[in-house]
Amino acid sequence: MKTNGFPEIKEVMSVPHYRPAVSVILPIKPKIGLDAEAHKDIKFATDRVERLLKDQYSEEITETIIQKINKLIGETTFPAGKKGLALYASPLFANIYFLDTDVPERIIVDESFEIRDLLFNRKEEKHFLLFVLSSERCKLFMHTGQQLMPVKLESPNSVDAYWNDETERVSNFTDPVVFKTNQVEKFIRQMDKELVQTLRTHDLPVFLMGSKTILGLYKRVTHLTSHIQGIVEGNFEESTISELMESLQPVYDQWKRQQQQGLLRQIEDAANQKKLSVGIQDVWKTAYDKKGRLLVVERNYVAAGEHVSAGKIVYKPTVAQNDFHSSNDVVDDVIEMVLQNGGDVAFTEDGFLSGFDHIALIQYYS
Repeated sequence: MKTNGFPEIKEVMSVPHYRPAVSVILPIKPKIGLDAEAHKDIKFATDRVERLLKDQYSEEITETIIQKINKLIGETTFPAGKKGLALYASPLFANIYFLDTDVPERIIVDESFEIRDLLFNRKEEKHFLLFVLSSERCKLFMHTGQQLMPVKLESPNSVDAYWNDETERVSNFTDPVVFKTNQVEKFIRQMDKELVQTLRTHDLPVFLMGSKTILGLYKRVTHLTSHIQGIVEGNFEESTISELMESLQPVYDQWKRQQQQGLLRQIEDAANQKKLSVGIQDVWKTAYDKKGRLLVVERNYVAAGEHVSAGKIVYKPTVAQNDFHSSNDVVDDVIEMVLQNGGDVAFTEDGFLSGFDHIALIQYYS
């Protein structure tokens, strides 16, 4: 899904750059008394923000930001099941977003907000269709980030509705087995048409679950082979939502790994076309020149630095144990530039881009 479809990303990026822009990224620990514990963690973070602000800004500006943060937190209820939060505050803006992905603790004071964790959270959402097939009943589910939800079909989803009357059965088929096989095939063809209709409004990857026999039949009649990204064999007619997800997870994980390999192929193709920038310095220059189509970056790669002139930065690579609280993450700045100029961003596992200095930018080319 393109990043410009994420309203919270658009909201944060639309805020005018204005110092100081404070970004507080915090993990949420699942505990009894979640609200009290989370407020305690944020209080510690707010104290650090206050110290950082006082080192660089006036008492008035510091007080304005801290008051915004305290008001925001005082009005916030912490939802269960979330793994992290991103809090943004400046003299012009304040908001908090809850995340479903694990995040490292970070506090950044800069001229713009750090959006990497907010973006990664949305990029990692599961968006797909799950089609559970059997010779008796078919079920379609959609996962759009939070949970697996049933999709209501226009046609009956039980084979019983597709049985012809006894007269037609006797006149056309003498063998009951042949008759049943034809009725099941008619049923599966209609279910495939239902999936076609769903994909017209929700163009998502499709995963199939069902017995080997019914999956074989479906693959013979479907017009959607290119949409099918994974198959799980078995009897899932009576499976619960959690059981379906548990059975699907290995196949889904394999698909995600294949997606990353696809990114690698795109990078190699761009390199062959001499349309690839590698390493933070060259990537920064290309993004600044508005030539970036797809930025591919390792999830936790950061580079601390500062802007020294138009299109140029001074930076130093950082590692996980470095104190990154007061440094400007120029990787996040690159992410924002690429998005602002119509490009997109993809994240990989750490180490996946080691041969490309951890970050690569594919330029526009035919």
